[in-house]
Amino acid sequence: MLLTFVVSIIIGILTMILRYSLWRKEYSQLMPGRRPRFFDILGDLKELAIYDNSPNKYFWQTNFFNVIRRRTQEFGKLQLFCLWITFFPFVCIVKKGAVKVSELMEKKIIEKNFTYKWMEPVLGTGLLTSEVSKWKPRRKLLMPCFHSDILRGFVPVFNEYSQKFVEFLQKETKKEFTYIETPVTLLTLDIICETMFGVKTGDSENDIPQFVKSFRRVNELFAVRMFQVWLWPNCLFKLSKDGKETMHHVKVVHDFTRNGHETVSISIVWALYLIGLYKDVQTKIHEELDKVIGKDTTREVLEKDLNDLEYLDCVLKEASRLYPAAPWFGRKFPKDTPSNICGHVIPKGTACVVLTYFLHRDEEVFLDPEKFDPGRFSAENCHKIPEYAYIPFAAGPRNCIGQRFAMMEIKIIMSSILRNFSIESLDTRDIVKPFLYVTLHPSVPVRIRIRPRMFQKQH
Repeated sequence: MLLTFVVSIIIGILTMILRYSLWRKEYSQLMPGRRPRFFDILGDLKELAIYDNSPNKYFWQTNFFNVIRRRTQEFGKLQLFCLWITFFPFVCIVKKGAVKVSELMEKKIIEKNFTYKWMEPVLGTGLLTSEVSKWKPRRKLLMPCFHSDILRGFVPVFNEYSQKFVEFLQKETKKEFTYIETPVTLLTLDIICETMFGVKTGDSENDIPQFVKSFRRVNELFAVRMFQVWLWPNCLFKLSKDGKETMHHVKVVHDFTRNGHETVSISIVWALYLIGLYKDVQTKIHEELDKVIGKDTTREVLEKDLNDLEYLDCVLKEASRLYPAAPWFGRKFPKDTPSNICGHVIPKGTACVVLTYFLHRDEEVFLDPEKFDPGRFSAENCHKIPEYAYIPFAAGPRNCIGQRFAMMEIKIIMSSILRNFSIESLDTRDIVKPFLYVTLHPSVPVRIRIRPRMFQKQH
C-alpha cells in the first residue's frame, strides 16, 4: 500500500513536470530568449541565483544585473526576451521605450502581476498592489490630494524639515565622512508623516531606527523570495524562516506607518552620491542656486524658485535615469494581444516586467548610457528623448500618483543641502554598485564628506 502510494506520487510529479515541459517548449517558441532544455526544471533561475559558500548568501542582487545585461546584448535587437523562473515566464522589456512601452500603455494593460501580492502584508491593498477593480475608484478618490493647490501648501513643511536636516549636517562637517542613507531616510520619513498624517515623529526618535531597519529587511526579503520559487505560495512562505522574519518586521512597520518614503530617500541618496563624484556638476549647481535663491542660506525655497532651477532639474533627472529608485515595474496581460509588443504574441495571463534600469540604458536613445551627463535633459536636448524612454515613476495609467509631490520634496531638500555645503563622494562607481531589492539600493553604504561652502551669509 505504501509503495503504491509513493509510486503514485512519483508518477504524478513526473507527469506534472512532463506537462509543464511540453507547455514551456511550445511557449518558448513564441518569445525571444534562451530556451530551457526539456526537463530543465530551474530554467534561468540556476543562472540568476548564484549561491555562495557562506550560509544563506545569494549574490543575486549583483548577478541579476549581469544576467539581464547579457540577455540584453544577446536579444537587444528583438527589444525584449523571456526569462524563465522554473516554469514561470516573465517577459522582460529592456529597450526602446518609445516603441514597446507606449504600445503596452496605450492598450491599458494595467493589471499588476502576481509578485505585487507579496507586498500586501506591508503596503496593504493600496494603489500599488490592488487589483484594477479596486485601484480605479481609489485613484480617482486620491487624485485631488495631489492638486497643485494642495502641493503648494506642503512647501513650508519641506522647508522646515530641510532646515533641520541642514542643522544636522552642520555637525557632520566635523567628521571625516557621513553614511548618508539613514539620515536621509529619517528625513523623508519625518516629511511623509507630517504631510500625509499631520504627525510629528520627533517624539518617537527611538523607534525610527528600528522602523528603518525593519522596512529595509522586508524590502530585501521580498526580493529574495522572487528567486525562491518554493516560497511563492503564501502558505509555505509563512511557515519558512524568511516568512516568520518577514511577519516580525511587518509588525514593526505597521506599528509606525504603512505609507512610503523609500523612493524619495533613495533618489536623494543616489543624486547626492553622483553630485559628490562630479565636481564640475556641483559647481554649476552652486552657481545656479546662488543666482536663483541667493547666498542667504536662511531664506526659504519658494515654489517659483523650483521652476527656475533648471540645471538642478537636469541633474536630478539624469541621476534617476542612471539609478531609478524603482528599477522595475510589472504588469499582467489579461488576454491574448497579437502583435502588441514588437510583433510578438503575449499569451493570456503572462507576467510582464518593464526593467526601467535597462530601459534607461538604451544606447539608441542615450549615447554612452553609463556616462553621467545632465545635459541630456537640457532644454535643447530633452526633445530628443522619446516618450516613455525615460520613466523613473513608471508610466501609463498606473504611474506614480505622487510624483509631483516627490519632485518638489527632492528639489527643496537638495537645494537646502547644496546651498550650505560642498560634498564629496569617497567611493567610485565601480565600488558603489546598484543592488536590486524592491527599490534600487547602493551595494555598500554611501560615504559622503560634507564641508561648509566658503562664503559669508548675507544679513
